[in-house]
Amino acid sequence: MTYTEAEEYIKKSHDKEIRLGLDRIAALLDKLGNPQNSLKFIHVAGTNGKGSVCMMTAEILQRAGYKTGLFTSPVISDYREQFRINGEMIPEEDFIRLTQVVKSGCDLLADPPSEFEKATALAFLYFKESFCDFVVLEVGMGGKDDATNVIGTPEVAAIVTIDYDHMGFLGKTLTQIAEKKAGIIKEAGHVVIAEQDEAVMRVLKERCLEKKALISMTSVSDIKMTGSSLAGQSFDYKTYQGVRLSLLGSHQCENAAVVLEIIDCLLAKGYNIKKSAVYEGLRNVHWPGRFEVISQDPLFILDGAHNPNGINALSRNLREYFPGKKFVFLVGILRDKDYHEMLLKMMPEAAGVVTIAPDNPRAMSAHECADAIRACDFEGEILESTDIGHAVSAAIRLAEEKNTGVCAFGSLYSVGHIKAVLEKEEVNG
Repeated sequence: MTYTEAEEYIKKSHDKEIRLGLDRIAALLDKLGNPQNSLKFIHVAGTNGKGSVCMMTAEILQRAGYKTGLFTSPVISDYREQFRINGEMIPEEDFIRLTQVVKSGCDLLADPPSEFEKATALAFLYFKESFCDFVVLEVGMGGKDDATNVIGTPEVAAIVTIDYDHMGFLGKTLTQIAEKKAGIIKEAGHVVIAEQDEAVMRVLKERCLEKKALISMTSVSDIKMTGSSLAGQSFDYKTYQGVRLSLLGSHQCENAAVVLEIIDCLLAKGYNIKKSAVYEGLRNVHWPGRFEVISQDPLFILDGAHNPNGINALSRNLREYFPGKKFVFLVGILRDKDYHEMLLKMMPEAAGVVTIAPDNPRAMSAHECADAIRACDFEGEILESTDIGHAVSAAIRLAEEKNTGVCAFGSLYSVGHIKAVLEKEEVNG
C-alpha cells in the first residue's frame, strides 16, 4: 500500500449521507483492541473556536513536558495534519502501516465505517502506540453522537461557543444543538464551559448536574485587554496577568480563557504545568486560517469563518484592526450553511468580490455564490472564477485598483488551496 492508496482508503466513505452514532466506531475500535481506553483526553466541543482551543491547549501541554497528541479537523493543507504529536504530523510510513491495521478491522464489519470514524480509529492507534501522556481531541460534529465521543470520561471536557450550524443533524434551535454538544459531559467529569446564551447554559448545567460533573465557567468580563496589534494581543485573566497571544481577535482571547480554565482543572488534578509553559504556549501558538494575516504588502487576510457567529467575529476584527476600510472579499461557501445571513453581514464592508467554489461536494458554485451576493443587493463588482489560482490573482489585482486589501472567508475547505497559491506566488510576510 502506497501513501496515496492509504489516504484514499481512509477518505473513502460508503455513505451518501453523514450518519452520526457510536455503533460503528465502537465496533471498529473493539476489533482493534480499544486503544482509546489507554489514553487520557481533553475533549473539546462547540460551534466556533474548538480548534483554536485544542491547538492552544496542546501547545501548552507540550511545553510543560507532556507528550501530547492532537486530533483536529477539517484538513487545511495535508491530510496527515489531523494526527499530530508535539506539533509534528504523523510520518507517512506510520500512516500507511496504521491504515492497514484499520482496514483489517473494517474488513471484519458488515457496516463499513465512515471516513471520520476510520480517521478517529487511526488517531487512537497512533497515540496509544506512541505512549502519549495526553490527547487533545476535537469533536467533529455535535458531541453526543460524534465518533470521538466513544471515549470514557476525559480528564477535562470543554464546550466553547455554541451557535447555529449543522442544523440538519443537530437541531433547529440553540437548545437542541446544546443538548447534542452536552453529550460529551460524562459521569463525574470536570467541564469547562465558555460564557453562553442563557438557554444554552441551562442545558449544559442540567447535564452537569445529571452527571455529577464539576463545572468551571469563563466570563468575558474577567478578560481585561491590555494591548492589540497585528503582531498579537495581550490581556489579563484572573490570576494570569500579562498574557500575550499570537492569535488575533477578541474572540481568541475568549478561547484562551477556556484554555486557561482547562489548565487550572489539570493543575487541580495534580498535573505539573508551570506558568512559563502557559505563557510560552499562548505566545507562540499558530493556527492557520483563523484571521491569519498572510501578507501586509499586499494586505491579504485569510479566515475560515463559515457560520453567522464566525462571520460576526470576522466583521468585528476587520473593524477593530482596519477601521473604516473596505476589503475585496474572496468568497467560497458550502450550500448547507446559512450563507444569506453571512453575506448580508459582510457585503456592506465589500469594495468588490471574487467568488470561488471550496473543494467540497457541498460547495456552492462560484456562479451560485455570486447570485447569492447579488440577492443581498450588492451593486459592486463581482468576479466569478472556477480556478482558485486565478481567483487569488484577480482578488489581488482588484484590491490594488481599489487601494485596499483582500480578505478571504467562507469555508475552511478553501484555506489550504489559497495558502498554496500565495506561497507559490511568494506572497508572504
